[in-house]
Amino acid sequence: MHYKYAYPRFFDGVPRPDFEALNGNLVIYGAGFQGLLAAYLLKKQGVNVLCFGDQNIKKQGTTYYGLPVYAPEEMKRRYPEAVPIVTPNNLRPAYEYVKNELGYENAVTLFSLFLEFDSSGFDNLPELPEWYHPDSLDYTINMFLKQCVNLLTDHPLISIDLSVSEICNLRCKSCTSLMPCYQQPKAFSYEDVLHDIMTVLNGRLTHHILVEGGEPFLWKPLPRLLRELCKLPNLLNIFPVTNGTVIPNDKLLSALRHPKISVRISDYGTISKKDQLIPVLKNNHIKYIVQLQKWFELCTFHQQPQSGKALFDAVSDCCKLGGNGAQYAIDGLLFRCPIQAHLHRLGIFKSDEKDYIDLRCEDEGLQDRISDYVNVQKMPEMVKLCRHCNGRGFSGVEVPPAQQLAPNEKITIKFT
Repeated sequence: MHYKYAYPRFFDGVPRPDFEALNGNLVIYGAGFQGLLAAYLLKKQGVNVLCFGDQNIKKQGTTYYGLPVYAPEEMKRRYPEAVPIVTPNNLRPAYEYVKNELGYENAVTLFSLFLEFDSSGFDNLPELPEWYHPDSLDYTINMFLKQCVNLLTDHPLISIDLSVSEICNLRCKSCTSLMPCYQQPKAFSYEDVLHDIMTVLNGRLTHHILVEGGEPFLWKPLPRLLRELCKLPNLLNIFPVTNGTVIPNDKLLSALRHPKISVRISDYGTISKKDQLIPVLKNNHIKYIVQLQKWFELCTFHQQPQSGKALFDAVSDCCKLGGNGAQYAIDGLLFRCPIQAHLHRLGIFKSDEKDYIDLRCEDEGLQDRISDYVNVQKMPEMVKLCRHCNGRGFSGVEVPPAQQLAPNEKITIKFT
């Protein structure tokens, strides 16, 4: 696959590391997907890397792509003068940790390596994670480069996860959106959804909107909303997220053809109908992404607040915090954490007022509060729920994807 980033202009004027000149003096912080791709692309260029460093104890002492994986402190002890390439998804806190805690003032990112590359042969690597699908590569790299833009440039890119409905055709035991917990699920009105998202966007440069639910393909106003969103010049990408079990009708297919739109298909294993959906999308010239993912039990939280390493691990493993610029808009409220949003709305967990914004409180200071809230430079590393959570879907007990509840079975949320 040949990948080329659509917005290289964001990096105009940003110094680009000379990786060839650093041959033999590079280490990679983060033995994950971006780290693997970086090591692969550098090796193709004849550039050698010394090792990986990673906070994950399970990875330390192993080898990854033929390279040793050390604890970050051990990496620093062995190679104090090396140049570290910072690769985790939560780029900002990882970059600050490498520079400020480990003392690598010469830390760099991958943006220049990822702006354009040929990944031929990469899909055959045995080290690829289980969730990887070739159709997801460009999406994954786009999301990572968004983090690089936010870290390195004066083009702050926000992103919004927009919930349009609580209605879903599945009842997954480990639904991270807690949809089965809603006893009387509702589809939000088009007018309310449009008001909320326009209030947040308001001319702000936005990398993407994830349109989700529930199952957004069941939300009848979706074509109308997509057409309105596609008109916005400061909105770069739109990703309707589907569980892959609903085949869109002609009206929705027509709206999905816009070049800003890529359908993100969550692969739910045997329950998925992606093999039927993908040909329909291809025949209608609609872009799509297949995203595999691990599933974890997510129904128990801590009654007592965590601290120390347990808190650090939870925040490090979270895909929504760490200053990555993501927000979650649902039914008039703007949160940073989707799980906290649903626990709050269900009356299970009381959020601090600073953790969300009421988008329908139309006072004079609302836009100033939103500007501060979405500012990636000011975004906190955690919210109140972080102290009670194991991390959003990246730790805990692994379960098969999309296990369905029995007819009378319910999700029980526990704070133990």
